[in-house]
Amino acid sequence: MELDIKNYVNCNLSELVKRGHLIVGVLGALGPAILISYLILTGTAASFSIKHVSNFYCMLGMLAAVLHPLYFVNRDYSSKTVSLINNSKLNRKNYVLANVVIALWVSFIYVTVGIALLLVAQQLGVSGELKISFLLGFSANVFLLVLTFFLFGYFLLLYGVVSGAVYGILTASLLFFHNIMSNVMESTNNVFFFKIS
Repeated sequence: MELDIKNYVNCNLSELVKRGHLIVGVLGALGPAILISYLILTGTAASFSIKHVSNFYCMLGMLAAVLHPLYFVNRDYSSKTVSLINNSKLNRKNYVLANVVIALWVSFIYVTVGIALLLVAQQLGVSGELKISFLLGFSANVFLLVLTFFLFGYFLLLYGVVSGAVYGILTASLLFFHNIMSNVMESTNNVFFFKIS
């Protein structure tokens, strides 16, 4: 029996919505961003700009966006359901592809909500310019980050790392790794690092 990618994706995405996981994740992402927008508008954090709003949105948003598709992989591996799905080379390929499609759909949802948030924040008076290049960069970063960390988590689960450890590694990486790298780049005089930061 062949795993139907379209049905698998539709079933799991609808489950994310029905169980409220997607709504909770999006609200969790919006919380810090709305708070920092409010602080900027009231003058408490007047030195911050629209870029900081996007950073605060990504702080919890990217973690949630990675954990949504990883939830299904973890469920399939912990319940041993994956052994029924991965019974042929084609099904193994379809299973990976279907989960990548879910990760991309989730990324698209978070990108759409994030851009809407930034546009509303700018209209309300948050300082900073929203250029097309900034929005395209924001979108590309979300897609690449979610896909990369999802595949990393998938790889860890595939090789038997317990789910608690996987979630811990992903959380630590998403919350702290980028800040550490940013500080390293700021403290170096390498021109190449400045260009990619």
